Amino acid sequence: MQTNVWPTMKWNDYQMQWDPREFDGIKTIRVPPDKVWLPDIVLFNNADGNYLVSFYSNVVVEHTGDMLWVPPAVYKSSCLIDVEFFPFDEQVCSLTFGSWTFRKDELQLSYLSGKRHVELNDYLPSGVWDLMDAPGLLIDERSKISYQIKIRRKALFYTVILIMPTVLMAFLSMMVFYLPAESSEKITLAISILLALVVFLLVVSKILPPTSSTIPLMAKYLLMTFIMNMITIMVSVIIINVYFRGPATHIMPTWCLPVLFVMRRPESTEKELAKMKREKRERRSMKSALKTFFKRNDAKLITDQTKQALTRKEGSCSEEKLSSDAKKAIEAIEYITTHLTHDNAFKRQREEWKFVSVVIDRLLLYLFFGVTTGGTMGILLSAPNVFEHVNQTTVIERLKQQAAEEMLNS
Repeated sequence: MQTNVWPTMKWNDYQMQWDPREFDGIKTIRVPPDKVWLPDIVLFNNADGNYLVSFYSNVVVEHTGDMLWVPPAVYKSSCLIDVEFFPFDEQVCSLTFGSWTFRKDELQLSYLSGKRHVELNDYLPSGVWDLMDAPGLLIDERSKISYQIKIRRKALFYTVILIMPTVLMAFLSMMVFYLPAESSEKITLAISILLALVVFLLVVSKILPPTSSTIPLMAKYLLMTFIMNMITIMVSVIIINVYFRGPATHIMPTWCLPVLFVMRRPESTEKELAKMKREKRERRSMKSALKTFFKRNDAKLITDQTKQALTRKEGSCSEEKLSSDAKKAIEAIEYITTHLTHDNAFKRQREEWKFVSVVIDRLLLYLFFGVTTGGTMGILLSAPNVFEHVNQTTVIERLKQQAAEEMLNS
């Protein structure tokens, strides 16, 4: 954590006392820091390698011996980051100050003017973090002081740039089951969304610090969406396989899913099936009528030939000739009827498989919608500060008022 602070140190040096009456009423002087004794207060959890302040300003010396030194400093301190609820996380980073050489019985620290909290009169708000609290704590028998900086990440940027596109892509992947199989774009849409999720995973990996202690909230959601999209691709392959099945390779089982999902065939399809059944009955009745017709005609022709006193040999030839023609006509009609019946049955079973694929699409659309909605709410809403808005101005004013009350009480 990088902070720009003004460490304010005040102590009393009895060697720097004087009587203002002896020096024309001078009560305060400012001297270079190398001319007086300075406490060697440093930041113990420094992460920069530089323990010195940025600028060695003058020391304000009072005639009573009180010394005031306010050097500006830019500290880079080490802080253990917990990214479990990223980007709705809240961090507590400490700044631990103490003497580098003096022992506990040689130097003791106390709060300046009784203010236990960090002075925030000159605080400049951050565009990334909201300051929630900054209390101080004297530790190690008052030889060190630790300020606990409690900050909360501003999630607006990550919500607009990262969370919303990921949630939209998660719900967009369900549209794969709404896309008809004959469009030949199911797999293309699923793979395009998968590539976009991979890009977002790379973006999140660059933003987050590399840690193996916990999985960030956003990484969990991206991982869930990634797995769901992979399952979507595999299921889409199965659906397309079902869509293009036929009676030549597969047998149609009995399905009850359309009834469970209140799905009906279109009225035109139902009318077509009823028409096919009616035509099948008509063809059967026509076949029976043709057989009866040819039998009657054969009997009538034989009777007429007998009355005309034809020879038995000629009558037999005529009977055999007519009977052969009738059989050929009946066989042709049976062949055409059988061919049309098989062709219509083939088409009907192909439509049945297509209808089965539509039913599976509907089932998976409902299932993935429920899982995606539940996962989105379960993961993203598990953060403790999702809907809590922070008014930074109000928080700073509250901390200032609290510091003022502490100073009055002291």
